[in-house]
Amino acid sequence: MTDPTQWMSIGEFARACRLTVKALRYYDREGLLPPGRVDPHTGYRYYTPAQLASALRIGLLRRAGVSVAAIRSIVDDPERGADVLAVERARIEHEAERAMRSLALVGSLEELAAMELPVRLRHIDDQVVLWREGSAEADDLDSTVAASIEGLLADAAALGVDTEAPVVGRYPVVLEGTVDFGVGIEVAPESGVEALLMPGGLFAAVDFTGPAALLPVAYHALFADLAARGVDAVGPVREYYLTDPAEVGAENMLTRVVHQVPGLDPKPPTPPQ
Repeated sequence: MTDPTQWMSIGEFARACRLTVKALRYYDREGLLPPGRVDPHTGYRYYTPAQLASALRIGLLRRAGVSVAAIRSIVDDPERGADVLAVERARIEHEAERAMRSLALVGSLEELAAMELPVRLRHIDDQVVLWREGSAEADDLDSTVAASIEGLLADAAALGVDTEAPVVGRYPVVLEGTVDFGVGIEVAPESGVEALLMPGGLFAAVDFTGPAALLPVAYHALFADLAARGVDAVGPVREYYLTDPAEVGAENMLTRVVHQVPGLDPKPPTPPQ
């Protein structure tokens, strides 16, 4: 049995391992570092010096950005520690790269915000499209859509569909929680491919050149124009990808963002005889 003179109060233990009392209570709730003893009458937590190494390890992992779930896996099964850490390292590196890309875009964002992107009314014909639907958490939407487009183009190529046609994406106005979306590519009506009819009409449209991360600038211009027309932006919104980022680079990608304008004649005027 552990020598009771070695028991450390939660405050003493927190000072010794350079963690806060709040953090220790959280690690206890998560099952990562339960105290060695809890007084049944007072509820006070007590730890032993032997637990310091575990506390230091958990603290270092959390400072490195390792998730609580991953730490729990390491605590529960130390033999899998190397594999778990390899996965976490890859995730952290990916997030760091994404953060650096976002920082690099800040200058571009400030320049674009000062511009007035033109919004034009465009008539879009009915389209027959090879269509794929999906869903993603809002924070993962960009990467999930990119994977869906890759799958769509692979399916199109296998079916003999012309993959040079622009890809279109359809999204809700509000990006929150789980987001349902669709991506498609136009096919000839007589192609025999099972496809979806995407209805046309009159749309307010913004053409935007730049990386997908800056598309909210185009949405801001589009929604401001709709509000000026007295149109509620209820969606869905379409994005037409008019250039291939693999060919022109993400910085030069051309995307057309459109929202239907109801109540107006969807057909272009008939020219005078």
